[in-house]
Amino acid sequence: MSKGGKTLRSPTARDQILALARRIEPKVISIRRELHRIPEASFGEVKTHKRVCTYLRKAGIKVKCITGSTGIIATIRGKGKRVVALRADMDALNIQEETRLSFASVHKGYMHACGHDAHMAIVLGAGVILNRLQNLPGNLRLIFQPAEETPPGGALGMIKAGALKAPKVDAILGIHVDPAIPTGKVAVNVGAISASADDFRITIKGRGGHGSSPHKCVDAIVIACQFVSNLQSVISRMVGALDSAVVSVGRITGGARSNIIADKVVLEGTIRARNETTRRKLPRLIRQMLRGITSAYGADYEFEYIKGYPAVVCDETVSQVVKEACTEILGKRNVITTQGFEMGGEDFAYYARLVPGTVIFLGVGKGKKTYPLHHAKFDIDERALGIGVRVLSYSAYQLLDQGITG
Repeated sequence: MSKGGKTLRSPTARDQILALARRIEPKVISIRRELHRIPEASFGEVKTHKRVCTYLRKAGIKVKCITGSTGIIATIRGKGKRVVALRADMDALNIQEETRLSFASVHKGYMHACGHDAHMAIVLGAGVILNRLQNLPGNLRLIFQPAEETPPGGALGMIKAGALKAPKVDAILGIHVDPAIPTGKVAVNVGAISASADDFRITIKGRGGHGSSPHKCVDAIVIACQFVSNLQSVISRMVGALDSAVVSVGRITGGARSNIIADKVVLEGTIRARNETTRRKLPRLIRQMLRGITSAYGADYEFEYIKGYPAVVCDETVSQVVKEACTEILGKRNVITTQGFEMGGEDFAYYARLVPGTVIFLGVGKGKKTYPLHHAKFDIDERALGIGVRVLSYSAYQLLDQGITG
């Protein structure tokens, strides 16, 4: 095509994506704010579900609601057989928000302190862009999943409901905000990027009595203190120095009055491990220590181990395609190969075990005003939302266009 003696280049897919992203960025920010105002507990994302469905239907995207769940599967048909899925988590945390934002949570005791409001807005934006794109070289599946924050999580239910089938998904992408990364940058990782995340609940059973006669009792509080103090030696002395693992007690409940020896103490905590071998070994080591300490004091115990999420492992081929796509959009300096291994848990791991996938970590840091994830004052730099939409859209397009080989 020519005009005035100059040849005019047809817009590439990248050009179209960037132009559409600029156009819808204000709407993406608006959606994020709307969702931020209505945070909901895991498996209780009723209002969130309704809003997301409304946004999708208004965009002309086919929606499938999961029976008995707040989960949503949306489909965008293109040309070709390849299928790429984009996953967003929907639930919030049981935290009272302290941001003083004009769009702060209206649900007392709940807050989007892990960025799931941003994740949903970005995936919605990417869906709108790719739905409008001319000649989409494949099919896009949008997965809006409940309960990422609460094991056993919502991913397994979405998988059971067919999120990765009919037709089969070839690759899956997730996006996660990261306040440790400055706005304008992203991190694309290869291999294990998170730990397995399991929980435990221990009940130490002693014998109560009067606080003036401890020799006639079996003090469950003293035993609990001894156990917690010794618990860290499981990691420092029983697990290899190169095998990353964490055991933390997050809650202790016991006792009735200052002058009563407690007959029972309940301990609750989390266990994180980088590899499955260490993960399988840790419950045995903890039980072994628990048995020894309670036996020495003449007490008894119950040990409940709650298996949570496996580690997230990012596929090398998918990560390479995504890294190249992000580099095209942001430039080489703004794409970090890795941010290092994290001990957090993520049920995206279940998808990545069945389908090649990766997670894009989106920089949302606000300089000195940055607070960490799960903090009551956590907020994002909203300029990052447009960046997230661009890199996620173009990464999905490139995966559809190139396919998964290697």
